[in-house]
Amino acid sequence: MDLYRANWADDGQQRWPTVLASNSLYLIVLVLMVSISSIVFSILGPANMNTEKWLVVTLGMEIIVIGVPPLLYLMGSRMDIKRVARINRVRGVELLLVLGMAVFGYAIVGFINMVWYSILSRIGNPVEPVLPPIRTSRQYIMAIIAMALTPALVEEFLFRGVILRGYERFGIWTAMVVSGVLFGVLHLNLVNLPAIIFLGVMISYVVIRTNSLFAGMFYHFVQNFLSISFLFLQEVAQRYLRDGMAVPENVEQMPPELLAAALTVWGIIAFFCLGLFIACLASFNRVTYGKESIRTLMVDETKALSLKDMLPAIAAIIIVIVYLGIEVFTMIKSVQ
Repeated sequence: MDLYRANWADDGQQRWPTVLASNSLYLIVLVLMVSISSIVFSILGPANMNTEKWLVVTLGMEIIVIGVPPLLYLMGSRMDIKRVARINRVRGVELLLVLGMAVFGYAIVGFINMVWYSILSRIGNPVEPVLPPIRTSRQYIMAIIAMALTPALVEEFLFRGVILRGYERFGIWTAMVVSGVLFGVLHLNLVNLPAIIFLGVMISYVVIRTNSLFAGMFYHFVQNFLSISFLFLQEVAQRYLRDGMAVPENVEQMPPELLAAALTVWGIIAFFCLGLFIACLASFNRVTYGKESIRTLMVDETKALSLKDMLPAIAAIIIVIVYLGIEVFTMIKSVQ
């Protein structure tokens, strides 16, 4: 059977990722991420992990743990990768509006992070992910590649290229929300969880509206690029201030009064950015009108979901609950 015919089921229908396959793929990636990251970082140890080595390890893990499994699945299933993953061209005007949504949405994401952090701080001491300092131009470029470009490529291929497709059997909105939630949860980051979920849902929306995975990759890249750039600028400011006023590296280091002031400032910025974000979104909707496309149902998808379809998702939920539960317990115990 040639490759073209292999893309189709026996009844002549186009083959698509199923819910069972999407859930299984998600569970595999989650288990690999938790286990391999624990092994790698325990072997190398913090003492041997300078910034550049950390970035190289992160780059390798992104590709192997998150990028390879969905590619092997699509190749092993002999599906049309271009069609399934929406490898389609995107127009310049669409990318320009996506850029505006990503930039103005960054302030919204930052405000959500601060509000969520203030809520968590009432029950314990939230701990943000520890990232290595980015002090030199070389480290900055490496960070852009390892923490912005590569995640934008491989994570979007997994979530919007495969998992979103699997859940499209339930319609656009369910697919967007589920893929966004799964995207946020996979980061295993309680402090940034609501903001990452918001980002995941918005990227799913952009991909569906443009019918192009490249638009989602661009949105994702811009968000990560801004985060890394701010980290780099903080290091630069810290170096120039020297013995002057210290620049807090993250929310965790802010005293309560500074956090309240920052929350107010970010709230004002986010309010104005929200208007600009909505304006970009409205223009984006007009430009992409009628372009959105979701897959057709396969014959066996007319049946209700079985327990077997959801077992991998249930297992993944249990792992996440245990992981985040330990983090919450640690937060509460830290103030006792």
